[in-house]
Amino acid sequence: MATATGRRSAIVVGAGAWGLPAALDLQDRGWDVTLIERFEPGGPSASNGGSTRLWRLADTQPWRARSLRGTLDAMDRLSERLGEPVYRRTGLLWRDDASLPAVAESLVAIGEPVERIAADRVAEVFAGLRPDGRDALYVEQAGVVHIDRLLGRSLTAFIAAGGVYLSQTRVTAIEPGAASATVRLAGGERRTADQVLVAAGPGTAELLPGLGIALPLTPYIEQVVYVGDPGAVPPAAPAPDLPGLVDCPPAVPTEQGPDSAGVYAMPNGPLGYKIGLDRPLRSLAGGTLGDDLDRSPVATRTETIRARVARDLTSIVPQVLGTQVCTWTDSGDGDFIIGRIHPSVVLACGDSGEGFKYAAFMGEYLAALVVGEPTDAEFDQHWDPARFGTETAPRRHYSPIGRH
Repeated sequence: MATATGRRSAIVVGAGAWGLPAALDLQDRGWDVTLIERFEPGGPSASNGGSTRLWRLADTQPWRARSLRGTLDAMDRLSERLGEPVYRRTGLLWRDDASLPAVAESLVAIGEPVERIAADRVAEVFAGLRPDGRDALYVEQAGVVHIDRLLGRSLTAFIAAGGVYLSQTRVTAIEPGAASATVRLAGGERRTADQVLVAAGPGTAELLPGLGIALPLTPYIEQVVYVGDPGAVPPAAPAPDLPGLVDCPPAVPTEQGPDSAGVYAMPNGPLGYKIGLDRPLRSLAGGTLGDDLDRSPVATRTETIRARVARDLTSIVPQVLGTQVCTWTDSGDGDFIIGRIHPSVVLACGDSGEGFKYAAFMGEYLAALVVGEPTDAEFDQHWDPARFGTETAPRRHYSPIGRH
């Protein structure tokens, strides 16, 4: 159905790491796009708070490493569109005793350089990292995504291009049809468009019944901590300009305490060094966002991370500068769930903790799905929503870093 402008129309549900770049791409393609967000991008209840996300490039699966490589080109294009870089290369140290061969092979398969770092040399690459007998890989191309900049600039560009943005607006149901789909809002209003893209993050599960589909999704609450020297004199950052870090869990954990979980970490400029434990705080009540909006940090998790910094990252002052709590949604197999589920509806969910590093890539990929352009056949197969069949029960355990 053509709008008053004579152009095709789309509604994008969710202005997060996937929905917002996709809305901008669709608007740039000449569609009339309405972007609906329950909260505000970067707000305390949304899943996209904070200023950086780790863009690690490395993965144990060659096809997934290839998709990650595609994010680099996409970020270059989005940076040009927005007039400002949305990422910074910092390098990455990946330490493990199980996944190194697979990660190295995946990087070689996509033509990216990788260097093996002996266990006694890790502190040469990552200053102050405590050796623990495990070798590591150094990935030069990896870095951080400036997600606050990416989202903020994308929203400004979207509105400037004529996009309609509805914030603080909750979608309660989606009614698909053969030629169009209708979105119902909490206040009773209905909006109809040729195509609807559902990118609602942890709130996706509550919209699935109206779409006639059930999927194994588990939304989690996660917490990160910012550490460094609060007395650092400007323009010095509170923490050294270190590379990113993926410190995988031991291949054979001897306990279920803090030493059995991996950590992921990245430089965060004036905010210090950002680090998280690869273990969620809890799952969301009822298996969906609903009204579970408690984002209070947990003091014991904060102390656990601070203690790990003091023990393992000795070049960083182990003082807590701040905390952040956000959400991520695991799928039944730890891979994204992306594809067309109705003639008028495209679904994108199950970020599995990696959604932000794919933001620029998904802007292009999801827009192509909405307009009906061909996409990558291998990615389509791995991300197909139909792959679960009748298995809709969420899995009990997520995949730790390096164990996918």
